[in-house]
Amino acid sequence: MRALVLAGLLFASSHTLANPLLGSWEFVEGKYAVNDGYVTAKAPQLSSIKLITKTHFNYITQKGGEFHYAGGGSYVIKDQQFIETFSYGNIPSLLGKTMAFDYKIEGDLWHHSLTENGKLVEAEIWRKLD
Repeated sequence: MRALVLAGLLFASSHTLANPLLGSWEFVEGKYAVNDGYVTAKAPQLSSIKLITKTHFNYITQKGGEFHYAGGGSYVIKDQQFIETFSYGNIPSLLGKTMAFDYKIEGDLWHHSLTENGKLVEAEIWRKLD
């Protein structure tokens, strides 16, 4: 019985360690595709907090100190990709959409990017808060 409990604890701790995205993150900067090129955004003009639990993500964003957007849903991590599926939020075009972001962690920074049909759609950097 003791071996079973120990095995369970080891599995749980390795599963937690395997997900470096768990916790709270603050937006640092981003680059986004638009019809005629790209736009960029940086904190503090755009401020956002993203929360990652074991199974879900959510975020709320302000621009110029006023509410801009919010959303969230479920996610999985697979092959260095953060694959999110939007379930709720105030951007109708994202509802029900699944997006696979390539990601890497460098120190306390989370870099992620989304490419569709060979074109960069979005690239963001987030800083770990906890």
